[in-house]
Amino acid sequence: MEYYVTTAKRLCEELEQLHFTETDIQTRADKAAKLIRKSLASFRRKIRKEDFSSQDAEIHFFKYVKPRINSYLIFYSVLADIETGKLMLSNDEVDNLIEKKLRMFRHIFRENIDFVKYYRAGMTHLDNLYFVRGGNMGSFSKHNTNQLMDPEFNTSHDLVAANIMAYDLYQKHFAPQPSLQAPFGPPQPKLKWTAAKLDLVELIYAIQASGAINYGDADLKDICSALESVFSIQVGDLYRAFHDISNRKKERIKYVNRLEDELERKILELEGMI
Repeated sequence: MEYYVTTAKRLCEELEQLHFTETDIQTRADKAAKLIRKSLASFRRKIRKEDFSSQDAEIHFFKYVKPRINSYLIFYSVLADIETGKLMLSNDEVDNLIEKKLRMFRHIFRENIDFVKYYRAGMTHLDNLYFVRGGNMGSFSKHNTNQLMDPEFNTSHDLVAANIMAYDLYQKHFAPQPSLQAPFGPPQPKLKWTAAKLDLVELIYAIQASGAINYGDADLKDICSALESVFSIQVGDLYRAFHDISNRKKERIKYVNRLEDELERKILELEGMI
């Protein structure tokens, strides 16, 4: 399972980097599709040859790993359709096309409403039906029949899970930036990031690389958005900022190394050594 998780994580990082380096959305979608299909084909060959070490490993792959990759394929396909539409349609027609794509996702969710509730809630008691090959043959819809065509590499609902993730990507792409603090509920502690923005970017990438959040499945954008909200700051172009860090001539990792030094100093201070 480690191979699949590590390879998928590396692919998602490549896709995020592609988002930064390729400004033309149609070209970006084509390149992303090639990367994704290559990885999925590699996974399929490995599974056919070796299968999974346990049912838990199979469930994790079809519940999280494959849907995460497929979600980018769905997202970029939808985005490419909209970009093509912009060449031929008026602004109002493009807005209608964007809304039509949203309705497409909602239609899939309505057809699979019980599963969507189950997946969103993080439940696990039906995983052996939804995410084991051949596990839930009685609940197919026209959106999740891939298992019938390729039973070795599909479960009854891994594609629906991918559409849930793709919908989230789609909403993030078109939705306005959320406010930094919710208007209701108890007041949030007022914390403000007062170090440099590049220091925060270093921290974001270090957290994501460590796999400390969501078992390593957390996106850079999600971590960035959470920390922006907590620390009342706007990072801006995350990928360009990281590009600046990686291009440093001398010490590339400054802030994270300084954290280690300061923590060590604090421990010595508490022990009365300094």
